[in-house]
Amino acid sequence: MEDVTNCFRCGAKLPEDSNYCFKCGFKIRTNQTDSIFSKDPSKNDSQYYEKASQKFFISGISFFKGGNYSKAISHFSKAIELKENFAEAHYHRGQAYVKENKYEDAIEDFTKAIEIDPEFKDAYFQRGNIFFEKGFKERARDDYEKIIELDFEIASQIYDKLHTFMESWVNNIVKNKSSTQTENSFINDS
Repeated sequence: MEDVTNCFRCGAKLPEDSNYCFKCGFKIRTNQTDSIFSKDPSKNDSQYYEKASQKFFISGISFFKGGNYSKAISHFSKAIELKENFAEAHYHRGQAYVKENKYEDAIEDFTKAIEIDPEFKDAYFQRGNIFFEKGFKERARDDYEKIIELDFEIASQIYDKLHTFMESWVNNIVKNKSSTQTENSFINDS
C-alpha cells in the first residue's frame, strides 16, 4: 500500500501513518487505499480511482497556487497515475514544471495533454511559448497556428501577446546595450 498524505475529501494533510483526517473527520479505510492504488480496478474500485485522482488534482492546484511547485508536481503525478488519460493534470503538471525551469518535462506534459485532447488550446499555447523562448520559432509557430485553426477569435489575443513580448524584448536589448555603452564610456574616461 502506498502512503496517502492528503485527505481525499478535503485535501488536508493527514498526520504521518494515519488514515484519519482531523480537519473534516474523514476516515480512509485500509481497503479503500489498497483499491485506489491497485493496478487491477474492479467496477467498484473505479469510483475510488476517479475520486482519488480528482482529490490529488485539486490538492495539486492548491499547492501550485501556494507556490509549492514540487508538491504540486507530486500530486499531479499521483492524479495521472490513478487516471492515465487526465489531460488537465498533464497540463497543470507542465505548468508546475515551467515554474521549476524544467522545460523538457513541461513540453512532454503539454504534448501528452495534446495527445489526449487534440483541441487543448492552452497546452498548445504553453508549449508554443516554451518553443518560442528557447528559439524554436518554427515549432512555436506551428503551435500558434494550430490554436488559430481551432479558434480563430483567439488569434488577436496571441498576436497581442506576441507583439507585447517582442516589444519588451527589443526594449530590453536596447536598454541593456545603452547601459553597457554608458558603463564602457565611464571606464574609457579614466
